[in-house]
Amino acid sequence: MRGNQPGRIPLPATPPGGLVGRAAESAAIQRMLGRARLVTITGLPGVGKTAAGIAAAVRANFAEGAWLVPLDSLHDGDMLPHAIADALGIRDGPASCRLEALVDELCGRRLLLVLDTCEHLIGACAGFATALLLTPGRDVRLLATSREPLRVPGGLTVTIRPLPLRYAVELFGQRAAEAAPGFRISQENRETVEAICRRLDRLPLAIELAARQMASGSLEQLRSRLRAGYWFLRNAEDAPPRQETLHTAIGWSHQLCSPAERLLWARLSVFDGSFRLQDALDVCADTYLPRAAVATAVVMLAARSILLTGQQNNKLTWYRLPATVRAYGAGTLRRLGDSSEWERRYQAWRAGQRDRHEDSGEPGC
Repeated sequence: MRGNQPGRIPLPATPPGGLVGRAAESAAIQRMLGRARLVTITGLPGVGKTAAGIAAAVRANFAEGAWLVPLDSLHDGDMLPHAIADALGIRDGPASCRLEALVDELCGRRLLLVLDTCEHLIGACAGFATALLLTPGRDVRLLATSREPLRVPGGLTVTIRPLPLRYAVELFGQRAAEAAPGFRISQENRETVEAICRRLDRLPLAIELAARQMASGSLEQLRSRLRAGYWFLRNAEDAPPRQETLHTAIGWSHQLCSPAERLLWARLSVFDGSFRLQDALDVCADTYLPRAAVATAVVMLAARSILLTGQQNNKLTWYRLPATVRAYGAGTLRRLGDSSEWERRYQAWRAGQRDRHEDSGEPGC
């Protein structure tokens, strides 16, 4: 079944100036590929999963190289084997597009497959990964990028977080200088750039889109426009459709959510900071979205990289909607026509929180 063996498929170059602030993540991914045959990179919309994955892949040492399989334009999971076979240059007829035949072909290969953008084909990608991991050969490995884990036994998952602030500022400076030659980060403008990066959740995609605005405006103008909203931020003409604008990048995740998850996402947008599960239950549950549905949807929104999570005192888990994701949910809530009701419930909850803290002598929220 083996067809012609072209050289390693070209992987996209990292952004001009190199991949900023992801050396630790790239090294961690490489180490994980040495321990497991499947590694999945997850993270928020626009956090740079593809860039981090490609950076790790181009440094990986496989006899037959690393092969990129972009999946964002593939909408039928049954066509996944065909997409992989096409990327590998296997064109021997219909048999090469069957999952079993493709797995048999890969059994004797020594390469890395990068399945990029798997979240809308989770079932198909997980099925392929499971079949491949069950084969005796150990020289084919998978690196997947997805907004949620593939959940395949034996696979490892690494979550990419927003950039540390200093790297976010560095990235903004590089991209702004490309858009407006002569721009540089200085002592005078650093505070403004830091504020812009925080406003953009320190997400590489959002930062790059914003930095391009420097071609036609000032930092203060950009900061002012961002206070009003994010949706003017647009990508270059050659960007994937799901990343044409910041709005479409987040909307891609919104489309993959269930109706209950979308409704909760909208209602959670009234929270202007972190919250616990109990808080979400108190504010967001009603007849149409019962408490059990809220609890399930919170877990799923976290799994789908919509909610950031963390722990307090190593016990209580907190959640937070990043500002850009929160703005998308707020827009949905306005379109539903009941934003005032959920804002009222949120303010009542905040008042109750303050009263409880005052009674206990603790600082308020």
